[in-house]
Amino acid sequence: MTAGTLLDAHLANLAAALLPYRECEQLLARWGETLARRLVDGGRLLVAGNGGSAAEAQHLTAELVGKLHDDRQPLSAIALHAETSALTAIGNDYGYDEIFARQIRAHGRPDDILLLLTTSGTSTNLLHAAHAAHATGLHCWAFTGP
Repeated sequence: MTAGTLLDAHLANLAAALLPYRECEQLLARWGETLARRLVDGGRLLVAGNGGSAAEAQHLTAELVGKLHDDRQPLSAIALHAETSALTAIGNDYGYDEIFARQIRAHGRPDDILLLLTTSGTSTNLLHAAHAAHATGLHCWAFTGP
């Protein structure tokens, strides 16, 4: 297989993976509007994920605190896995299932938003995070795999 053929196949797979998002267009637009309003009003976005999803979480929060295109005020966004000392202390003292939930109880405020990123949708630590978010009054959103 040539490099061109591999690239064509990869691009076709990417395009196919994006098609299901058309079915969620209104929901995604509503989420975007809600998130923008909450961040501008002083709310924060907490994001959690494992592995590659953690990397995506950190990229997203970096763009919000930094800038994507235009210079603007920083927006409050925290990738919960990035605080390694807290993460390892919580994991050691309370177990890995609590690494995000405990941080949500510490940093989350009513009407903040928790975004969970997961390819499986079954990670116990993310499920605990969702329960903590609901108990704390956060809005909980998730991007999950198929």
